[in-house]
Amino acid sequence: METIIAAIIFIVFIGIMFVYDALTWGLVMYKFWGWFVLPVFTTLPVLTFVQALGLMFVIGLFKNHITGDNIKDEYKRNKWESALILLIFPWITLIFGWLAWKIWLQ
Repeated sequence: METIIAAIIFIVFIGIMFVYDALTWGLVMYKFWGWFVLPVFTTLPVLTFVQALGLMFVIGLFKNHITGDNIKDEYKRNKWESALILLIFPWITLIFGWLAWKIWLQ
């Protein structure tokens, strides 16, 4: 019984992390589109957040998904490092993008 509850909690956690990852990278795409793409290509349409989210899913299809089988042990991350990167990296990307936009484009 305890293993079933642990499995359910794990599945719910993975689902929440998937939604969090998709929404945060969708937000980054949405902001970057407005900051960097539209000023250069003025005839492109403005993206809504949902369209940016969908675009991130399409881009994700073309990303290299490393399984970890071909990585040396000294380069592998533990699960806590990977989770921390998943939580923080979109926000770091957004901050650096915002700084670049403020410094060079405004």
